[in-house]
This record gives sequence, structure tokens and C-alpha cells, in this order.
Amino acid sequence: MPNRSARTLVTFLLDRTGSMEAIRDDTIGGFNTYLDTLKGDGSANIEFTLVQFDSMSIDKICVAEPVAQVAKLTRDTYQPRASTPLIDAAYKTIEAVEASLSTHPAERIVICIQTDGHENASTEHNWNELNALVKDKAAKGWQFNFMGVGIDAYDQGARMGIPAAATVAYDHRDPAATRAVFAASAENARDYAVGARPTSVYCEKQKRSAGDRFADLFKSKPTSESADQKAEARKRALKKAIVDDITL
Repeated sequence: MPNRSARTLVTFLLDRTGSMEAIRDDTIGGFNTYLDTLKGDGSANIEFTLVQFDSMSIDKICVAEPVAQVAKLTRDTYQPRASTPLIDAAYKTIEAVEASLSTHPAERIVICIQTDGHENASTEHNWNELNALVKDKAAKGWQFNFMGVGIDAYDQGARMGIPAAATVAYDHRDPAATRAVFAASAENARDYAVGARPTSVYCEKQKRSAGDRFADLFKSKPTSESADQKAEARKRALKKAIVDDITL
């Protein structure tokens, strides 16, 4: 039977960089939907950590708080600015979670990473280091989710070491899609916390609700094409998806 009393630590790394200003209110609403969904009926033993990052600082907003006590985001507590040290922020967050386990063990670990931009400001770590760290923790049972807004999340998630099944690219133009993807991420984490599902990966229905137009570009399909041909075909399809996104 599912062990609802098992301690689960859910950590959310939220992009606070300047480009998020354009979707600030939708992000606040989406994140608050995440919290409401994660709280559920209150039966799961979930402690929640929120980290916001940009090139000016990486800030712990709350650390291992019972999820029922976590305050919602407001325009005062979420103020986009500066550039995107995604690698450093993710690496340091994972290290901090690992360090915390020495004094406060958790049976289940979920780390959700959200961003709307590509790495452009890290100075302490690189993609290879982050990839190795993520894969090491995943091998120990940690769950990782990557939420990319308006970007090729699958390519960036792969560079981190996060598989496509745990990655979603959501539509920044659609507030409903934003709420849907935050709710789906929280639902998966909550169900994982109570043992109702074995992982926190996304299903196809959740990706469709998020307006994910990139998922099909990265599905593995039997083919006789060379690796270079596959890469070129994927670039062409991705370019078309980006062009189709332009509205005048």
C-alpha cells in the first residue's frame, strides 16, 4: 500500500530573469496553481522548497516548509530581472538538497526546474558537470522535471540529463496552458509522494494540455537515416515550429 506518511521533499527552481517579465502575472498564477495542487487534500507528507534565480542572486524563498504553510507568490515576491545562470542555479540547488538530507532524510525527492531562456550567465559550473550530477541523483531515485516556456525544452533538458518523458515545453501565449502545466507538474509530484505513481514524468495528455509543440520532434522513431541526417531533419522541423509561432 502507498506510504502517505513518507517524507517527500519537493524543490522548485523558478526562473526570475528579466525575460520572464512579459509573462510575470501568468507565472505567478501558474505557480500558485502548482501550490494548490500540491497541497491536495493534505494527506501527503510534503515539505516544499522554493528557489528563485537570476544572475544577480540565487535566493531561497522557503526551505523544507510543510506545503500547507507555503505562501503564494505575489508581484512583490516575484520580480523578474537580469540574466540566466541556469547551470549554476540548478547545480547549486541540487547540491543544497543533497546536503540537507544528511540531517533531514527524505524517502522521496522531486526537483522541478522552470525557465524561459537559455543558459547565458553561469560562471562556476558547466553542462557536463550538471549532466553528471543530475544522472547521479536520478540513479538514486530522485525525480527531475523540466518545464521550458516558449523554448526548445527537450534539447536543453537533454543537456541537463533530464529525459524527454520528464520534460515539457509549454505555450507562453496561453494562460490556460501555463496553469495546466503547473497543475500537471504538481499532480505528478503529489501522486509520486503518496506512492500512487512510480515517477513524476508527464503523460501525453498533460503535454498536449500544455500546448507542447516540441514533443513530437524528439520522439524516437525507427529510421535508416544517419545521426547527421536525423539532426538536420530535426533542425528543419524545429525551425518551422518557431516560424509558425511568429504573429504579426
